[in-house]
Amino acid sequence: MANLGTGGADLIKSHEGFSLKFYGDPYGYPTVGWGHLITDTKTYTKNTTGNPNDSLLTQAQANALSSSLNLGYTSPISQSQANTFFTNDTAKAVTAVNKLVLPTGMSFTQSQFDALVSLTFNGGPGVLTTPDVKNLLAYKLIYSSFQGPRSKEENDNCSKLVSKAFSYDRNLQRRRNEEATLFCKGMGYTHKYPVYTL
Repeated sequence: MANLGTGGADLIKSHEGFSLKFYGDPYGYPTVGWGHLITDTKTYTKNTTGNPNDSLLTQAQANALSSSLNLGYTSPISQSQANTFFTNDTAKAVTAVNKLVLPTGMSFTQSQFDALVSLTFNGGPGVLTTPDVKNLLAYKLIYSSFQGPRSKEENDNCSKLVSKAFSYDRNLQRRRNEEATLFCKGMGYTHKYPVYTL
């Protein structure tokens, strides 16, 4: 069973933003740490800039939220709590990617695994069942464990499959392109087709 590597963790953290204080996510749901959703039943000021500081809950709001949900903690949380939340939150995505059935004899590189965990962390496990992701996973040549050279056309096919698989949520094109680039790291093919260009 594979674990999330540093490259994947860093990519996720760079896009989630970070705050030890409670803030409203893009939908106004109270969040803390690296995108840890506290609850999806209460809304506050929406974060439209990506900077958690622009939608912080007041201390009174944070205290009231903590009390109403019996959280046992309030804002700000400790760095240790933030790390625990991140580990627990990414564990769900790690488990989902580990459950994927790959073609016989094929396995992911650490970068491929990390890229898919980031995609899953952000989009939910259902993203792994989309036709484009399924097509990517079924193509044996995308794996480092594939034996034999790839032709120029086969490398191009790999690039196209990666671009399509990571074309999920047009609002997050920069993140998706970074995930696709990470997926291709160290392989004979590259992410030369930005997401949503095919």
